[in-house]
Amino acid sequence: MTPAVHALLICAGAAILEGSVAGWGVRARFRELRLPSYSPSLAVWFVIGGVYYLISYAILYRLLASGLPTNRHQAAFIIVLILMAVNAGWGFLFFRRKDLRASFLAFFPYGLLALVLTSVLATVDSTSALLLVPYLGYLSYSTWWAYRLWMLNRDGPASGLTRA
Repeated sequence: MTPAVHALLICAGAAILEGSVAGWGVRARFRELRLPSYSPSLAVWFVIGGVYYLISYAILYRLLASGLPTNRHQAAFIIVLILMAVNAGWGFLFFRRKDLRASFLAFFPYGLLALVLTSVLATVDSTSALLLVPYLGYLSYSTWWAYRLWMLNRDGPASGLTRA
């Protein structure tokens, strides 16, 4: 199997896992929440998810194309897989369990894992490490967004889509 196909299959599997743990109620979940005023639309969240998978694909492809010659290459590959699994786990917390506190708190180990991945990639493939830099910036935003979402909905969800 070529590195391109292998990377594509991994990303497709991760996307399927993420979708299955989120379930069919994604739109309904967003409608029931009070959203921060700076919250993007659901369509923009889907675009962000697409960009995440493009970045993941590029990193996986580059790692697999290298042949994973060192322990650091192999560690980076495993960390990418773990990051993708944890990303799906966030969807479970947010959409299935509807636990805004836990979904906010999950950003801390997730962000740490993304930083570790960036650090390891910097030693084996600087281009892949650079691909993660915008994602790290996005994680700062999304952590703040999740916190505000939790605070806005502490007393229960709104009866319809509202922005505060």
